[in-house]
Amino acid sequence: MTHIVAHRGLSSKAPENTYHSFDLAFSKGINHVEFDVQLTKDNKVVIIHDETIDRTSSGFGKVREKKLDELLRLDYGSWFSSKYENSKIPELSKVLDRYKNVNFVIEIKGRDIELVPKVLDLISKNKYWRDEIFKSKIKNPKIIFCSFLPQQIEILRKFSNDIVIGFLVKEMSHRVIKFAKEQNLDGIFPYYKLLNEKVVENLKKRNFIISSWGFESIKDVNKIANLNIDGITVDWPDEI
Repeated sequence: MTHIVAHRGLSSKAPENTYHSFDLAFSKGINHVEFDVQLTKDNKVVIIHDETIDRTSSGFGKVREKKLDELLRLDYGSWFSSKYENSKIPELSKVLDRYKNVNFVIEIKGRDIELVPKVLDLISKNKYWRDEIFKSKIKNPKIIFCSFLPQQIEILRKFSNDIVIGFLVKEMSHRVIKFAKEQNLDGIFPYYKLLNEKVVENLKKRNFIISSWGFESIKDVNKIANLNIDGITVDWPDEI
């Protein structure tokens, strides 16, 4: 079964990485949501994609150079539509408290070596989520971790061999496979244009979960759907 994942929430219909986009995705019956995490200046884990707040807020500057209270004073919705004026940046801790019985794909976006331990600490302290990430405790863990950053993947794996980790990649090579095998990774998550029958067969032979991203249209999705991969991450999951 191919899972359809809402990229930063239902980001075609509401501002990305906000409660609005998450709530809308879940209200449409989409049970898998992907989002990005980064650290603030005061080491709080927030959900935002870009290194800076310039594109998606009423402010400017790097996320890592702003304290949480500074970030919470900004508007993260008006850039998308006046309907979402004064949307706030979500904290990971609040998202974990807000949602249950759903599935998250958490992308480790920030490069700080403190980020992964902070994320895992928040999950471990959450009464509901702390056991939902371990393969030994639940058949299909409700949180999958992923990153483009090898260093962050190494930190994730050092935490536990019992969590699901995927390597986001923009190329397919022996180097990618070698790294994934060395880190005992569960999945390789390639840019959709990298996938074809041969690549999928090769990854499945090695028992990797295959989830793809970067789709620009439903036509692109249809080209990949027949390859029977495990996940497809899109901005418009409600249209598939």
